[in-house]
Amino acid sequence: MKQVEKHDYDTFVKELAKIDIPYEQLEESRRKSVIRFQKEKSNRQRTWKSIAVTCALLFLFVTSIRVSPAFASAIAKIPGFAPLVQMITYDKGVKDILHNNYYEELGLSQTKNGLSFTLQGVIADETGMILPYTLSAPFDVHDLATKKVELRRNGEVLPAGISYSGFSEKETSLIEDKFVATFDPFNYDNANFELYIQFADKKQTEFTIPFSLKKQIAKTKTYKLNEKMSFDGQQITIKSVSISPLRTGITIALDPNNEMRILGFDDIRLLDEKGEEWTTINNGLTATGNLIDGEETIFMQSNYFREPKKLTLSIGKVKALPKGEDFIEVDFNRNKVLFKPPLPGLKVQANKQMVTINVPTSYKDKNIGLLGTAIDANGETVYSNSGSYYRPDEYVIEQTETYDIKEVVNPVRIYFSHYENFLDGTQTVDIPLK
Repeated sequence: MKQVEKHDYDTFVKELAKIDIPYEQLEESRRKSVIRFQKEKSNRQRTWKSIAVTCALLFLFVTSIRVSPAFASAIAKIPGFAPLVQMITYDKGVKDILHNNYYEELGLSQTKNGLSFTLQGVIADETGMILPYTLSAPFDVHDLATKKVELRRNGEVLPAGISYSGFSEKETSLIEDKFVATFDPFNYDNANFELYIQFADKKQTEFTIPFSLKKQIAKTKTYKLNEKMSFDGQQITIKSVSISPLRTGITIALDPNNEMRILGFDDIRLLDEKGEEWTTINNGLTATGNLIDGEETIFMQSNYFREPKKLTLSIGKVKALPKGEDFIEVDFNRNKVLFKPPLPGLKVQANKQMVTINVPTSYKDKNIGLLGTAIDANGETVYSNSGSYYRPDEYVIEQTETYDIKEVVNPVRIYFSHYENFLDGTQTVDIPLK
């Protein structure tokens, strides 16, 4: 294939950015084409032309994976491409997945009750799947809730955690997003699946989309370390590093004899011999396990398709609070805060089922969950119904959490999941690649 000259490419990007794409009309045409295909098998020639155009655009997108924001912005205007643009923007590992042709394009559509759902494709490995999709209708769907999502095989629901958003801030007839399924190491001997979705419209519309994986599933690379690190006398152990196409998992265990409870790590990265770094995942699952239980696996961007000569794990900005000052205690029956630690700037209020907490922050325009595990007087976990995070000003985080207090025995102890009290130092460990 002829190499594109830089000046030709720049001209192409500028011309592409000038194109005013009729976004809603294009999506409406695509929706009608799908319906027409289902009803009139004789119109296949037009459908195949549409598919050919989509494949050409995807090839252009993949081969231009590291181009300018102007190019990405123009491509994102085309229905079906926004989820890929979003994933690539926030995750270098997904760039490598597309560049190495590990993404499987599906383009499977169904239309019911005026809703058209298209499963665009799938990225699968031993840790989970990413399933980009589009949902369109001839009416506003910006606040249409997703009621249930399941990943099935042979009709049986698989034990996968599935995360999604699906909401738009503005009125729209098109939602482009993704489902992210996460599971423990998984057997792909049977690679035939069904994605089940139920929406919370008046008719409770359901879609069941069968799909099959054709590409061979890449094996996870696992490196056992058991390397110890110390921050202001607080000990942690880096147990292992597991690298798969979708994510890298760093499994960290805490020393139970630590005087402080470690809340998390605000600066954790992988660096190769050239200094290129992979950081934590911004959009999607960030961790499994719980540091309050002593062990957690933190997920980072993946460099699976690279072959670095050297790989180093760097950890710094370790958040920690003294044990005994790492929680608040609330009596929901009396709407009273029984205990809050003497931390600078901390404010706590209790009102019926809700707890509102304010803490200072050094971060700008970053929403962070402050409250984690909640335990009642009987040692039972207290679950939250919903949570909302917003910032009254640039340097204060406020979180309001609503709890399910039926059968709860007061008082309830709610542990911090974030507080910006950092331990000194940055520690590194080399990962043995051979």
